[in-house]
Amino acid sequence: MLSDHMITIAGRSIIITSHDIFLTAVSVVIGLVFWTALYFSRKRIVVLKRSSGTDQVTFELSRIADALERLAIQSADRTIAAATRRQGEMQPSRQRESQGMAYSMFGR
Repeated sequence: MLSDHMITIAGRSIIITSHDIFLTAVSVVIGLVFWTALYFSRKRIVVLKRSSGTDQVTFELSRIADALERLAIQSADRTIAAATRRQGEMQPSRQRESQGMAYSMFGR
């Protein structure tokens, strides 16, 4: 492996070990790999000007999104209602018997 190097700057000595050199080289190589990956993976962006066709597509997509949202909400409401009904059938309702405040910290 590489030997240790001593660098003197302004009367101070800095010792650079072979491990330091190795980690610096690995960091530089990884940085270059990421830079080349980002540099060569750039795709061209196409900007569409506003037209009646793009307005129509936007309108239709918003209608589809609204319909899907309504379906999701209805399905969730049905599921919650069914779970509430099942829970109500399994557990008979009990009346609270304490005479104190409902949310008292000390139960008085």
